[in-house]
Amino acid sequence: MADKQKIGVFGGAFNPVHNGHINLALHYLNELELDKILFIPTASPPHKSDDDFAPKEDRINMLSLAISSFDKFEISDIEFKLTGKSYTYLTLSELKKIYKNAEFYLIIGADQMLHFDKWYKYKEILSLVTLCTSARENEKEKAEILSFASRLDGLDMNKFKLLTSPVLKVSSSEIRQKIKDGCGNTGQRYRILDMRSEAADVEDGGIEAGNQRFCFRQQHCSRLREFHHHARSRFISLSN
Repeated sequence: MADKQKIGVFGGAFNPVHNGHINLALHYLNELELDKILFIPTASPPHKSDDDFAPKEDRINMLSLAISSFDKFEISDIEFKLTGKSYTYLTLSELKKIYKNAEFYLIIGADQMLHFDKWYKYKEILSLVTLCTSARENEKEKAEILSFASRLDGLDMNKFKLLTSPVLKVSSSEIRQKIKDGCGNTGQRYRILDMRSEAADVEDGGIEAGNQRFCFRQQHCSRLREFHHHARSRFISLSN
């Protein structure tokens, strides 16, 4: 029988994707020796509004640009095919049907980890995955996470991974704020750079990258609009 494929499950709004997401995924891929990582954009988050989300097509296309250089990264739109709220348990149950010979490694943030007992069917989730999170190089934070994990009902500590997280200097919310700040101001532009110094621009309520326009105001943008310039961005991070 073939060895089981080790698949990282990396969910999030990716609104927008940026270098921090890519660096974090690479960190888990290498440290846990995963065969691949699935990026899963959230369709309808259970505990917050999706009103500020860029349209589905935009987020998926930005992800496609972001991961195009990494052969072990893939995108799954599975949550857009499910009805109702995007609960992790339901997503994993569907993934199990698709990847019958796989071990799943669920990647979550430290703040999510510390509230994991509030997740929908969290014990069932634990039966389906190895739970993975990371902490900064801070002994207090690591101790807090380990203490919580040791008390989490249903968690087998042999199926729990705590990594030291890489430093992330950018957030999606910060990028969105830059976009909002620039809306309506003619000529106001915020430069975004990727690791290769290939440029994308934040301007007038959206991001221009990979010859496309990605909009963050759904009421003004229901479809992608092609642009004539060629900003060859592969993934997006904020640059001061």
